[in-house]
Amino acid sequence: MPDMLTLWCVSDGKPGHHSQLSGLAGALAERQHCRVRWFETAHQPLRQAAGAGQPPDLILCAGHRTHRPSLQLKWRYGGKLVALMKPSLPRWLFDLCIVPRHDGLAPGPRVLLTEGTLTDIRYSPLRQAGRGLILLGGASRNHRWHNEHMLTQLNALLASTADCHWIMTTSRRTPASFARAAAALAPAHCQLVTADQTDRDWLRRQLAGAEQVWVSEDSASMVYEGLASGARVGILPVPRRRPSRVSRGLDQLVADQRVCTLVSLLQNTATAPVVAPPLRETERVARHLLSLLSHTWSLPSGESAPGFAPPR
Repeated sequence: MPDMLTLWCVSDGKPGHHSQLSGLAGALAERQHCRVRWFETAHQPLRQAAGAGQPPDLILCAGHRTHRPSLQLKWRYGGKLVALMKPSLPRWLFDLCIVPRHDGLAPGPRVLLTEGTLTDIRYSPLRQAGRGLILLGGASRNHRWHNEHMLTQLNALLASTADCHWIMTTSRRTPASFARAAAALAPAHCQLVTADQTDRDWLRRQLAGAEQVWVSEDSASMVYEGLASGARVGILPVPRRRPSRVSRGLDQLVADQRVCTLVSLLQNTATAPVVAPPLRETERVARHLLSLLSHTWSLPSGESAPGFAPPR
């Protein structure tokens, strides 16, 4: 039994997929000595692996473009292969698939269901009272975006929370016309930070301290990240083009009272969404993987895990 887990992470370079891999690799490294190596599909993973030395115990991949290269790595070098999504290839090719529940797969020996996608956002119990964060998206495959509709909602939210200091940020999908209108209308207790002024570390810091987080529903992954952080979470509706698995997942969160809507907040005259247990799915998956691999050793007290340095 080796005393260090050799972990290979295969990424397609997309930020969302990278954060899933980074989050799970970090959760594994907190529980087990890890030697972590990263591969990018754009740089021919098989060629990258030629000088890797130690073969992998575990290969993680996220993104459809990573599936074939990851299978090639498994067939040549061994190790268990885990896909962090519903794969486009037959599931029997993978040792395990980590799949959001809203994708509609049944759990089984090769399928582990999670509430939403995995993330590198970690739970933080310390919250700054009176601090709020608003995360806005834009038009997407499943949602239409109307500036006036969203501005009306934001005005209602900000007017009802005059004692809260808000930071509102946009995304790459947010129309420039909306950002200009929001900047002009934002009251004194709301600061607008546009997408080009932020990065992943900035988002982590904001989520770690905000008491409440409101997310436009087209940004479903941000809803789950808000829940993972331990903040109170509300959803701002965005007109839907069609029902989808993701939107049904969000509707279930509302029905389960893990998140709230603006209408329910205003009707109940509450000052913040309800407190819900934080989602700690990334940590749960890490424990599950180590159990499957029969890796029972742990880090010495106070010692950090070596080798975990995901690329930026």
